[in-house]
Amino acid sequence: MAGRRKYTLGILLLVFLIGFLIGALMIYALVQSGWINVGGAIPSVELTFVYSSEKQKWIEEAKYGFEQWFESTFFIDVKCNFIAMGSKEMITQIVNEQLRPVAFSPASSIWIPYLNEKWSETHGGKIVDETAAKPLVKSPMVLATWNNSFYQQYPFKGIRDLMDIALNDPDGGDGALRYGHTNPHLSNSGAMIVLLEFAVAAGKEPKDLTIEDLANPLIQGKVRALEAEAVQYGESTGFFGDWAVEGGPNAITVFAVYENVVISKAKAAKQVWGDSIIAVYPEEGVLVSDHPFLILSAPWVSPLQVFAAEKLYEYLMRPEVQQAAQKYGFRPADPNVPLDPSIFSPERGVSFTIPSKELSPPPGYILENAIIAWNAVRNRGVT
Repeated sequence: MAGRRKYTLGILLLVFLIGFLIGALMIYALVQSGWINVGGAIPSVELTFVYSSEKQKWIEEAKYGFEQWFESTFFIDVKCNFIAMGSKEMITQIVNEQLRPVAFSPASSIWIPYLNEKWSETHGGKIVDETAAKPLVKSPMVLATWNNSFYQQYPFKGIRDLMDIALNDPDGGDGALRYGHTNPHLSNSGAMIVLLEFAVAAGKEPKDLTIEDLANPLIQGKVRALEAEAVQYGESTGFFGDWAVEGGPNAITVFAVYENVVISKAKAAKQVWGDSIIAVYPEEGVLVSDHPFLILSAPWVSPLQVFAAEKLYEYLMRPEVQQAAQKYGFRPADPNVPLDPSIFSPERGVSFTIPSKELSPPPGYILENAIIAWNAVRNRGVT
């Protein structure tokens, strides 16, 4: 019995020593990496995350849960500095170093090559690994329209049909088609729809557009005909959607927005105007706002901040957090999270499945030049 007790104590001592050595090695590694100072105190970490304003309600809802989970799991205090901002504005501020985030999430992947090109021009090299982009949520660009007031008379299927309607509209902007989108200089949704307009006019996909296409007078003429019907260029997609629904079918009949805007505004539109807004998914294909998550390869980003950003992404991809995004009209990026049929339904003006092909974005310089080309074809009488 005494021998067995000694044997058991020996095993326990060995386990203790092994655990002690492993702990010592972990502490040594953390000290060497700068995560723990020589006094043994674990520092707090500041996590600056800039993201497109469309997903503000979802991100703010998730923020508190992430802070609690991170601190209780890793015993590291985290200060979350989350900033909602327009996609193009955040790119400009990062390049100018007015903003120094650890991670960022524009509305669409179309801005990633643009960021790297602008960063390379002023700093050299790339600031993000384009292949490392991972979507958080998804929302396709759609053409929202009033069902009874316009769609039943003009059952268009995409941009090409709208261009045909515009070309045959003898009254210009005073005809049945009253079109609108956000300003591409200010808003991601405006940039996406302008890319699609030029691509359709050229008979190509956005990824295949060339500088020559954007300068082609025939292609510009088709885009100009549609843009002549514009009655509003909004500053942000959310405010533009509010304006369209408040103004009703007398103010605008077709407006390019994200699918989640249709979902969020469908009930109010029906109550106020007795007419439904529905989403038309362009038959030429849809550009999807995939809300990519990226960590910057910038000199101001520390290893501990990278760790915190990685854990933020993991948290936002948790099934319950992805599920919560659907309340705000976003499709989960995780294919294993089921879509809520009560949200993605004809009753909310949208389709359960996206019926059109998902299009790939063009290089950053094409995006920039498409926005510049829009200046030549836009409706000058509209702000």
